[in-house]
Amino acid sequence: MSIFAALRLLVTISGLLVLAGCGGGGGSASAGCLGELGSFSQSAVNAQSVSVSGVIDIESQTRIDSDTADDLRINQSISNNCDDEAQRLPVTGVVGGYLSPSAGTYPARSGESTRFDFAQDAQDYFKADLKPGDRVSLQVFSDERLEAPRPRLQIFDGEDREVFVGAPGDSQSILHVIESGRGNYTIRVGAQSGGPFRYVLIVAERNAESMMNAAYQKPDFVPGEAIVTFAGVNSNSDAPSSLTSSMSAEPVRELRPGVWHLRQNEFKSMAGANSKLAKIKTAAWVQQLRNQAGVSAASPNYIYHAQTTSPESNPLYGRQWNSTLISLPSAWQAAPNAGVGVGVAVLDTGLFSSAPNTAGNWHPDLEQNVLVVSTSSSSPDFVGLQNDLDNEPGRDSNPADPGDGQPRSSNFHGTHVAGIVASVDNSIGVVGVAHRSDLIPVRVLGEAGTGNLADLIAAIEWAGNQAEIDVINLSLGGVAPNSQLENAINAAHNAGKLVVAAAGNQATDEPTYPAAYPNVVGVGAVDAGGERASYSNVGASVSLVAPGGDASRDANLDTRADIIVSTWGTDDEGVFEPGYAGLQGTSMAAPHVSGLFALMKGEKPSLSSDEFFALMVGGQLTDAKENSTEYGAGLINAVKAVDAALDGNIPDVLAASPSVVTFVNSDSQIQLALNQYPTQADITVVGISADAEWLRVGPELVAGEPSPPAVTLSINAALLGQTQSGTAELQIDYRGSGTVRSLSVPVNVRLSDPSDRGDAGRHYVLLLSADEARNTVYQQVVSAIGGQYRFEFGNVEPGNYLLVAGTDMDNNGFICENGEACAEYPVNGLPQIIKVQETELTGLRMSTSFRRPTINSLGGPRVGFEGYSLKSVNSEMNEPTRRMEDSP
Repeated sequence: MSIFAALRLLVTISGLLVLAGCGGGGGSASAGCLGELGSFSQSAVNAQSVSVSGVIDIESQTRIDSDTADDLRINQSISNNCDDEAQRLPVTGVVGGYLSPSAGTYPARSGESTRFDFAQDAQDYFKADLKPGDRVSLQVFSDERLEAPRPRLQIFDGEDREVFVGAPGDSQSILHVIESGRGNYTIRVGAQSGGPFRYVLIVAERNAESMMNAAYQKPDFVPGEAIVTFAGVNSNSDAPSSLTSSMSAEPVRELRPGVWHLRQNEFKSMAGANSKLAKIKTAAWVQQLRNQAGVSAASPNYIYHAQTTSPESNPLYGRQWNSTLISLPSAWQAAPNAGVGVGVAVLDTGLFSSAPNTAGNWHPDLEQNVLVVSTSSSSPDFVGLQNDLDNEPGRDSNPADPGDGQPRSSNFHGTHVAGIVASVDNSIGVVGVAHRSDLIPVRVLGEAGTGNLADLIAAIEWAGNQAEIDVINLSLGGVAPNSQLENAINAAHNAGKLVVAAAGNQATDEPTYPAAYPNVVGVGAVDAGGERASYSNVGASVSLVAPGGDASRDANLDTRADIIVSTWGTDDEGVFEPGYAGLQGTSMAAPHVSGLFALMKGEKPSLSSDEFFALMVGGQLTDAKENSTEYGAGLINAVKAVDAALDGNIPDVLAASPSVVTFVNSDSQIQLALNQYPTQADITVVGISADAEWLRVGPELVAGEPSPPAVTLSINAALLGQTQSGTAELQIDYRGSGTVRSLSVPVNVRLSDPSDRGDAGRHYVLLLSADEARNTVYQQVVSAIGGQYRFEFGNVEPGNYLLVAGTDMDNNGFICENGEACAEYPVNGLPQIIKVQETELTGLRMSTSFRRPTINSLGGPRVGFEGYSLKSVNSEMNEPTRRMEDSP
């Protein structure tokens, strides 16, 4: 059985008990509660039954809300409902919790009669010692059968002043970075209205790596399609027919040398299908493709989305605060060419046209700058058949946006992005950053602003080979890293194209792609006051920031929401009218940077993408912001950037990858790459210093010698002290271009604390049947002792099983849902069958956590997984019993 086949885990268990009369903490006493018991067997124990036992470790610094619905059910809760009762959290710490503004009963799932209760608990309080740069994040997960919850996060400083209040948006996550002040903060999570919800609250040190992976990533993809790289195929050729035939697939087209778009034969009749079964089959098929001889990489055909929020239908504002914020008026005086002769390819939804079937009649504020590039072998419309709405479905030579007939359409997203870059200075409407540059529209997003991986790879490959194109703007993104996409971007970069991408609007520190790739300038968003927009991602996806707007703020006090005004259009009843609209999003921030590059290159035509990276790393394009996690190199400053380009002395700059080093294991070593910009730079190390004695710098780095391509970093754990954690800074002084500069690399250590007695809450340990039904055969309930859970099933019949464990904080009868602690043997996300034979099976070990493995660790998306169903039990008889129908 393949791993992906083993992930078909949505289970409907029949023949279980309804248990009446238990409840607590505001929950009504009714059917469907779970009893406390030891191990038991589904059938009579026979002479061959054996023992299965082991240990579940708890991820360091993990805590559990002290009054979950599971605790309230059995009257074992400890109140944390006010400041005086606040639970203490470690830094960095992860806590899982439960809240509900009222008590009630969950609806029965399909095919089930058991009803489970949820208890009332409207607020939880926590305390943590925080300092500037530390992050607080809240992620919320709810039962889709009930009304969507409205949670609220509040943070108070040591003097009880509210320093932050907010609620998660559509992404159900919220992220706040402590701006100033150090001390004992109080964090309140509240349930304002709606249904019950699970949550994961994280406090993370400034230098901590991404922490916000509390849910399985679920990137969307096209059923029955895959992107496959064939080993040893380096030039355009027919797809290896023998290979595709053995894969039960047919080639659709070659996207770039050796990379093919394939379609599974049995899915021919399922084009456009979006069923769970179709996606489960596709994920399993992709896994099989990876194991085929002759295949070096395979992935689903992921769907990418425009990185913007809902459009606002607004008249043209009298001014553009975003221009003033980045000093564009002064920069235009220093750069009168305004990007002339520089080609900016906007890979998006296409461009507004009053007659979209004509490949002309563009928006009047853009038409003067539009340059349609088309070749005999390819064209600038890459949108495939599945979501194309134009009069020529599929690829064609017309990059006009066909609209979608909706008054609040998202399909003029590309027009808005294009206007930020290249709106003409013609007294009609708005003025673009590089208002004399060549605007090259390329369609990669179709209906509702969506596109797929195959179209995006093909478009980037095409753009990388067009001499007219200097910069590629990608105001789009997804969540799944992909080697084929990265290779296409690297090829475009090596061809001299600057690739710019939106950092994402999920308010998370998880890397978002393509922005997080090394050869991409990832752009975060700020409001009119230069502060990070509430939705903007942070961390690895953010190289720098630019104006993106924030409709929830009026930071410049002009009595208007901080949104970005640009070109737009309407297509009501098929009539296409040009117009303007205000939007917010990192989609709006990215074209500011693309336009900035065009502005610089218009004054210095020899400016390369490598030189742009060097100037960015050297801080010559931006006004630095204190917290690089939020702002990267800082907020773009057009005057500084133009001045750097005109200077002509591009500095030799040294940059580190990763930019922040994090140790999580005492005996580990980390290779720190030292990248030189430009690549031919002549850099000599002048000095080396580290402000912590526990940090060891490898022998590769020597003062007085050229900078090596990498240096080994390690730690002496014995010098870290009792907390087994610490932060330091490695500083490398170097000489390049006749000037001495410094590279600073933050180093963060967070080792397992021997004294830390983590608690992830009461765990239900299950042995599941190894068939696709995944029935719960044996069940046990355990509590944490000394930072571990120990389990033992005494009478297990020989056979094949899956071993899993997790919390049921919301008491809905399922464990391992997003937001629950979960352990799977041997590794979370990749459960494997254990064979119980005639001798006891002991020493099994796994780890539980509220966090989830990355999609790379899983090898692909985990489709269809919604948790494991628990047995209801008769607590008096300590045995499983048949379910009974609930009373009407």
